[in-house]
Amino acid sequence: MGKRRGKSPRDTRRRPARLEERERAMIVTEGSKTEPGYFNRLIRELGLTTASVNITGDGGSAPISVVKCAEDLLKDDPDFEHVFLVFDRDRHNTYDAAIAKANALKPRKAPKRQTIKAIPSIPCFEIWYLFHVSGDRKPYSTGAGVGSPAQALIDDLKVSHACFADYDKARCDAFFDEIRPMRDQACAHAERALDEASKDGQKILQENPSTRVHRVVRRLQEMARKQREES
Repeated sequence: MGKRRGKSPRDTRRRPARLEERERAMIVTEGSKTEPGYFNRLIRELGLTTASVNITGDGGSAPISVVKCAEDLLKDDPDFEHVFLVFDRDRHNTYDAAIAKANALKPRKAPKRQTIKAIPSIPCFEIWYLFHVSGDRKPYSTGAGVGSPAQALIDDLKVSHACFADYDKARCDAFFDEIRPMRDQACAHAERALDEASKDGQKILQENPSTRVHRVVRRLQEMARKQREES
């Protein structure tokens, strides 16, 4: 009997056939606690795994650093169909540069159907939480000489619903389960805010207030649905 040939290094890196066909998503966030905490809770709820969804809160404290972090990560592993760059507008002076860089980002050896999307929140990620309980479109100033628009929104969030009264950016465990039934409402409020801002003549990706987090949520829900059908 001939000697069994050992696996080549290429073989050892190969994923199982079924997993090869599954979509993968990468989420790179500006916040190291708030956003990763939420998305990790969400993927656990949906039954997704870190093999399907890579979430990193190592994007730094500015929009441009989020895009650069994603660029570096994709050099090592470009095999993601969906790449989401989650950051705040707040008063960041690199916001516009980050949008432009995200639109131009094209990793080598990426899947043909790969999409890279900036997912900004104006003024900050907490507008996504607020949209669970309110469709109010009160704008938050991002001009110089004013207080932090993000803090102004958080102050509004704390009085919007009892579950946010003791809001802490470091964790969403205290209210995640309570707001979960309101997720479809949050998606509707977020999409309506974008539609109405467009009708008002606001520039795309400058809508105040707004978020595109619901589009990440919908994509993750769709990935979970497909995986259930494959199982």
